[in-house]
Amino acid sequence: MVIHKEVLSPVAASGVLVFRLTRSNRYSFLALLASLEAFPGGLDHTPLRWLDSRAKEACAADLDRLLKAHDRLLVAYSFMTPQWPLVREEIELLAAAPGRVRVFLVAGGPHPAGDPKRTLQAGFDAVCPGDGEVVFPRLVRAWRNGDSLRSVPGLYLASAKGPVFTGRAPRTVMDQVPALPVEHGKFGPIEITRGCPYGCKYCQTPRLKGRKVRHRGLEGIFRAVEAMVAAGRTDIRFISPNALAYGSPDGIRWNVGAVEALLSGIRRRLPPHGRIFFGTFPSEVRPEFVRPQTLETISRYCDNRQLVMGAQSGDSDMLRRMGRGHGVREVRRACRTMRAMGFRPIVDFIVGLPGESERAMLRSVDFMEELADLGGRIHAHAFVPLPGSPWAAAAPSPIPARVRQRLERLISHGKLFGQWKAQEALGRRWLSASLRSDSG
Repeated sequence: MVIHKEVLSPVAASGVLVFRLTRSNRYSFLALLASLEAFPGGLDHTPLRWLDSRAKEACAADLDRLLKAHDRLLVAYSFMTPQWPLVREEIELLAAAPGRVRVFLVAGGPHPAGDPKRTLQAGFDAVCPGDGEVVFPRLVRAWRNGDSLRSVPGLYLASAKGPVFTGRAPRTVMDQVPALPVEHGKFGPIEITRGCPYGCKYCQTPRLKGRKVRHRGLEGIFRAVEAMVAAGRTDIRFISPNALAYGSPDGIRWNVGAVEALLSGIRRRLPPHGRIFFGTFPSEVRPEFVRPQTLETISRYCDNRQLVMGAQSGDSDMLRRMGRGHGVREVRRACRTMRAMGFRPIVDFIVGLPGESERAMLRSVDFMEELADLGGRIHAHAFVPLPGSPWAAAAPSPIPARVRQRLERLISHGKLFGQWKAQEALGRRWLSASLRSDSG
């Protein structure tokens, strides 16, 4: 059975909130559920269902069963650009369902936030382009009470005359929302920092989450850790665009005291078998933050001996063009420091960047091979134009045969992994679809 019932109140209601769960969005829904816990009135007797059907046909059938038991549904989606083709097919299928008028479809996440108008055109009723913790509880309350959603700031709404924007909503104050929805026994990585001061042109984060960093306070983090330990969850992971920037006032300077207080405080709250994973997925570190002192801190308190780090290119000119804020030298130094301190670098690269020549790509592959020889492992990506980023309309550069052959060789030696081939195809399809939509 793929419909998971969560009873949030003993009182039945005619409306049901449904989270459309996938492998890639589970952390987003934890944040939304935590925001509902903190909101006055919460769900107020509205039942919640977690729908994790794998096929779109199964999803439609499950929603049909829910409609036979309830008057109406609010179905929430959260997705990134790689998931957009499958989501769009599912929404097209739901549009033909007999009970569609009783289903309200709302979308959030990086892709809808970056391209709300086309998301509405695909069949969604509303898009939340900002911090969901501020907007979503108010959306649920208005929908539950039958109030006009135009009174809820922070939404794009579908209408017969086209998209309607209800106005800007404030950004989330992280300490006003629990780190995890512990009241409902749901756990996952703890988001410690949101926003990024850097302006990488391929990235959505600074535009969607802001260039001013926001940190969650230690008290809120420790409460989440204590709740996890009480529930028998003793592996602690984090969500952050740069884990080593925790507590930094600007996200550029390292705050040694804040990172030390964070990790030492968590370690004190864990049992002996508890583990801390810092600077690994779903977070990472930036190369200029990697130095002996930072790695000593991680070694002292944490259990991971790998660190995920973004390099993105081995070509100096391309790094400047994309606005990375560091050069090749910083990446090389960071990898050498990691190896000297007993860590294995997992290094992200992007190939097929806009305007990237074959020579520039070969420089990147040269650098990949150099870092792999140092003991690193390469996580390869192909450029995908992400809506909301400065390069949203930029065409991916074709990946030449010589580059592909050398990437394949690294794969065969176990030194490179990643979904770069699928991303290459996705980038071409997404840009082509975007251009057709714009011309239409």
